[in-house]
Amino acid sequence: MRIFNRFVMAACAVFCLSATLSATDAVIHGVVTDAAGKPVRGAIVKATAGDVTVSRYSQSDGRYEISVPAGNYDLSVEAYGFAAKRQKLDAAQAADTNFSLSPRLDLTRLSAADIDALLPDNAQTRMIRAACISCHSFDRIMNRRGSTSAQWQEFLPNMTGDRRMFQPKYSPDELNKLGAALEKYFGPDSPYFGPDSELPTTGQIQHAEVSDAALKATYREYRVPTPDAWVHSVAVDPARDIAWFAEYDYQSNKVGRFDIASQKFTEYPVPSPKSVPHTPIVGKDGRLWMPLDAVNLSAKIVSVDPTSGALKEYKWPEKSAGTHTIAVAPDGNLWLSSMSSSDEFFGFDIETEKFKAFKHPVPAAYPEDSAGAYAQLPGKPTGITYAVAVDSKGNVWYTEWLLGLIARLDPKTGAIAEFRPPSTPNMDGIMVDSRDNVWFSDFMGNKLGKLDTKTNAFTLYQPPTAKARPYGLVEDSKTGYIWYGDFSGNNITRFDPKTAQFVEYPIPTRGAYPRFIGLDSKGRIWFGEWWSNKLGMLDPGDSQTVASR
Repeated sequence: MRIFNRFVMAACAVFCLSATLSATDAVIHGVVTDAAGKPVRGAIVKATAGDVTVSRYSQSDGRYEISVPAGNYDLSVEAYGFAAKRQKLDAAQAADTNFSLSPRLDLTRLSAADIDALLPDNAQTRMIRAACISCHSFDRIMNRRGSTSAQWQEFLPNMTGDRRMFQPKYSPDELNKLGAALEKYFGPDSPYFGPDSELPTTGQIQHAEVSDAALKATYREYRVPTPDAWVHSVAVDPARDIAWFAEYDYQSNKVGRFDIASQKFTEYPVPSPKSVPHTPIVGKDGRLWMPLDAVNLSAKIVSVDPTSGALKEYKWPEKSAGTHTIAVAPDGNLWLSSMSSSDEFFGFDIETEKFKAFKHPVPAAYPEDSAGAYAQLPGKPTGITYAVAVDSKGNVWYTEWLLGLIARLDPKTGAIAEFRPPSTPNMDGIMVDSRDNVWFSDFMGNKLGKLDTKTNAFTLYQPPTAKARPYGLVEDSKTGYIWYGDFSGNNITRFDPKTAQFVEYPIPTRGAYPRFIGLDSKGRIWFGEWWSNKLGMLDPGDSQTVASR
């Protein structure tokens, strides 16, 4: 306990700067224009002091304002189609800090969705999308553009370095096919991405403009104490103002906590080494629950008491499969998906502390329009479950990741029903709203999906970003809005089911890879920036009104 207390005190001391953001006594302001002096709308202006960044957008007249504590800041501005600029300043200065941006199209600064939209849709690009776009996206592939098939094949089996647990395994045939596809579209002679290729025009890039509604927003980003923690997913306890997050790396191996009012971090080491904490959820009694994704580990989940900070592991020696995502049933018990079990998912009784496995059917072959077929995976399909949710009646809904299926389990009878959304190769997120509609992320199909459980009818909605990849979903019950993290578009996105309108809020840090997200009591969205080692918060900045039903 002494070691734990010293760790908490150190973490709080390191992040004392965060607490100062509660007091605002300076405004950084100015105008962003192009080389001709015309205002640049929708530029992201970031003010960074230490481990905290506050960002806002320039308005239609090019003006921006960022409220911060007095002090010295690194100020930067980025806008699509322009070169970035930065400078240092004292926030107490009264004068405008203006930026004049020069036109420049830099492929390395495009979002992964922008890059994706430049590729054709065929068997080879579908294989790349299915094989490569899960841990990262096309912006990471761009780091090795110009590589030949042989160079790709040499790199891919060792690309995770010392994080071997995350290393995909390829057969020689798979490696040869994937290397050839990557050479064709990201190799020396590839269109757009080869070293001597002509750049695409801005007209060829399907870049979505920032909407007027998004211009009101403010982002705050906080660097997490542990370096390279891989901040994966977030759940918010709105009653206690806590943002819980997973440090999804076996080297870090911690449950993270951010107290919103004090803006301080605490990290809880998981006793079992290399257990890979995954996606948190807050239980009905206020305890934090988090699955452990590691294979061949008896510990399956952990809980943290928010008052005492006591962390407890729950083990199941009979099962080697890890647990992935988690849902709370109306009775307070838990349901867990598994990415390492081929045909089952799990339940957990919080009173008896016992697990139970539930089998589900797996077809003889991958459906034609599924991620498994796109990846050209050989052999019998696997029915690994990715996301899980529970409706008001206690029915358990889960996604079968490579099969492109949604399934429903009635725990009372054991009956399973399967639903196949149209043009949905896989789904990374699923949520049941307050009316028992099932919402899901059509990840590879680039859409937001809805299943009306009364009629069993599907509706797919296209976001403004053509190659958006919706991920984790959350409903704001006060407004009726559906929020999700856009993995490839690098957005936090709001959808209004009443008007079918989207608002996309571009994240200031490129390649943030938002996954499962949380909503606090003030309508702000909290999310992890997986490869940036940050916890992010979006304040949409507009009035929150209750949506009519």
